[in-house]
Amino acid sequence: MGKREFKRQGETRNLLRKVADRYGIKKLLDVVENDNSLLYEKDVYICLHNIVDASLAAGDVLENLRSAKNLYNSPIFAVNFQKGIFLIKNKPDFEEAILRMKDFSNCFHLNPYSIINTFLAIIEAQITGFDLAKLYEEGKKHIEHFISYSLKNNSNWCEKTLISKNPILIIPIGAAGGGKSTFYRELSNVINISCDNVRYLLFKEFGPCFGSWESCLAWWTVNQLTDNYLNNGYSVFYNGVNTDMEYRSPITMENSDPLYLGIPYKIKLVYFEPPVKLSPDELRELKSINLWANPVDKVDIALLSPNVAKIIELIKSNFQRTLTRTEEITNGKKQQDKFDVLYSVPAAIVKLFVEQSFDVPKDENAVIIPRKEIPDEKERSAFYRGYAKQIFSSR
Repeated sequence: MGKREFKRQGETRNLLRKVADRYGIKKLLDVVENDNSLLYEKDVYICLHNIVDASLAAGDVLENLRSAKNLYNSPIFAVNFQKGIFLIKNKPDFEEAILRMKDFSNCFHLNPYSIINTFLAIIEAQITGFDLAKLYEEGKKHIEHFISYSLKNNSNWCEKTLISKNPILIIPIGAAGGGKSTFYRELSNVINISCDNVRYLLFKEFGPCFGSWESCLAWWTVNQLTDNYLNNGYSVFYNGVNTDMEYRSPITMENSDPLYLGIPYKIKLVYFEPPVKLSPDELRELKSINLWANPVDKVDIALLSPNVAKIIELIKSNFQRTLTRTEEITNGKKQQDKFDVLYSVPAAIVKLFVEQSFDVPKDENAVIIPRKEIPDEKERSAFYRGYAKQIFSSR
């Protein structure tokens, strides 16, 4: 793939230079000035550039923003692209966004990626009509409620030992059904900061819609909460699938590019092995199955190799289970658990996460949890409890 061409490269880089100059952030300036920086391949920059381009192009800015797209060629501000529904309320004010960075100056002690992502979040919040500070406060109320609930209802939690001098950021890596939730229940005094929960809390009026703008603001809120609670001595479970190494590198720094370096947390990666092991040929076979074009319930399992067939069956089971649960919640038969929100995720997305989950982290801080089918609940809890203890053994 050739190098991406940017129409408004100069204008976009100048905005980031202004942020770096105003707040004296040399590490940001170094990344921006590097023509070969990894930054210029990343969605965070592509979204920013395309918003700048739409804002400076001739014509109606609000109409132009409908065409602004992300790395994956999806409209940034779509709520439902098929129905032509967008969330575009205001023109961006880039100079105001630069000034607003002072309100979130905690990102300056993180890496350049986090700083740029905060700048993008401010601009996307301007356009969509949200106030980042209010989003953060809503998220914080949610976490404080979760802490109170856990101290009251979870015998593993203890208020006296809740805050530590050496808190840990625990990052689970694994697709749905891998054991992340079971593992988390065996962790004591660890805050569950889940993007699913935060996204639902903040954007349930939109579905949530999983639009690019929504993901940006939801994950920004998650990252702000994570930074706040870690800095105040709380250990955090960074709850997401986190399967793609490049996707999680902005916080794990597994890719040592200067764009990512500088996160000051003590990090533990927890890798959950997939349900079966696939050979390179089997993995290619799995990747060749297009669940966007061919629904999972229409896939002819008999034509697949045994291991790939097992993966597809698991994806089908997971999709049907979440679909049923979502329908029950929608129809009022069950209530959404605000501390364990469940969405009906497309089977194609579930498959993508499964494919990525075969990429085992090489980081020395990684704890590898083997896949084991343990029917007995007490035995299963004991199994995961042993690995939970490893997280804090070197604390």
